[in-house]
Amino acid sequence: MRIVDGEKINEFELIIVQEYMAKNCSNVTHYTMAPGNECIWVWYDQLNKYFIFRDGKLVDIQID
Repeated sequence: MRIVDGEKINEFELIIVQEYMAKNCSNVTHYTMAPGNECIWVWYDQLNKYFIFRDGKLVDIQID
């Protein structure tokens, strides 16, 4: 896992995304995370996932 601009990502949201990736994408060992527009952007292979948070809770995951 690589984190870009990690100081701009909420620590608790980062943990939620890491746990999601470990549980639901266990076959993915290399991915990059970065802050996005009110989300955490994760990309690997040719897939982009946008983890959207509101009030510290994960409310949506959009896949592109």
